[in-house]
Amino acid sequence: MKTLLLFLMLSTGLASSAVAADKNSDNETLRQYADQLGFRVASKVRARNWEEDAEGRRILAREFNGTIVMAMMHTVENQPGRFNFRTMDRVIEFAKDHKMKIWGSALIYRKDSLPAWMQDRPKRQWNPRELDDIMKKHIQTVVRHGGDAFYAWGVVNEPNNRNEPWESAFGKEEYISKAFRYAREATSVPLVLNESFGLDGVNRAKTDDFFALIKRLKSRGVPIDGAGIEMHLEAQQLRTSYLQEFRYWLDQARDAGVQVYITEMDVYQGPAGAVPDAFENQKKIYHDVTAACLADSNCKALNIWDLVDRDTWLVDKKHNPRADAKPLLFDDNYQKKPAYYGVLQALKEAAAKH
Repeated sequence: MKTLLLFLMLSTGLASSAVAADKNSDNETLRQYADQLGFRVASKVRARNWEEDAEGRRILAREFNGTIVMAMMHTVENQPGRFNFRTMDRVIEFAKDHKMKIWGSALIYRKDSLPAWMQDRPKRQWNPRELDDIMKKHIQTVVRHGGDAFYAWGVVNEPNNRNEPWESAFGKEEYISKAFRYAREATSVPLVLNESFGLDGVNRAKTDDFFALIKRLKSRGVPIDGAGIEMHLEAQQLRTSYLQEFRYWLDQARDAGVQVYITEMDVYQGPAGAVPDAFENQKKIYHDVTAACLADSNCKALNIWDLVDRDTWLVDKKHNPRADAKPLLFDDNYQKKPAYYGVLQALKEAAAKH
């Protein structure tokens, strides 16, 4: 009995110390340590909520030194050759006012990222020369408009999918090559090829194929500066080896001569009862991924995919939506979650070694 009481006292004391440590961090911010490290931490307020979400904008400016613009064709070019930069411009103005830089996502992507005037036309009816002109004009107009407000551009997103109509018109490697060459003509900002690698870790076979593709393209002079990795992780199915898999991915990026950007991260905590201490476990995942990134000087940025839980894309995604998802650093009431302190701890640890 005495042993049990001692254990309870010690464990309670440890828990209290952990809570106190988190509370003592309330005057610190993610961006203060990220700035010290020359590292980019970014997130975004949903575009449809931007005007009314003053608190979200306040937290974004306080905690992050980066934000995100969705630059897919349907968001900026709803009519052929006519561009609407209203949403981009308000984010650019906000970023400049708060000394932030922007991640641009994504210039070339799959069919459902296209405006109606492109989606409604069967791919077999596209003339390759016409498509080439559309691609070039879209990429260069958008990138030039963004100017130096951006820290990197996701030029092509998820090439493992058949990004149509581009792939049918030109072939996979040729459409990627064209997109990067056109982007380089318009900017010196780093250009990134972005991909997803699984919800349960970082798939090694897909990693090998991805970096083999990058090496082939770079050997032909395609100006790929960075590799982007999406980390939409699901705690209930996450392999115990996920960190080793991520470190392997980092090693392959360095071998391929490209910088690393974690372009989209969120961590689904798991269905009720599926994961013990779900939000502490979520905190650990965020900490460990951030720490692994920061331990590699080639890893330049971490983008958290939305600011507050209620805005997560996971609740209404097309396949396997997660109605109970609470995957982000801030809850529905803008309060810091354990996950926030996981990222903060990793940044502080890195800054102490810097």
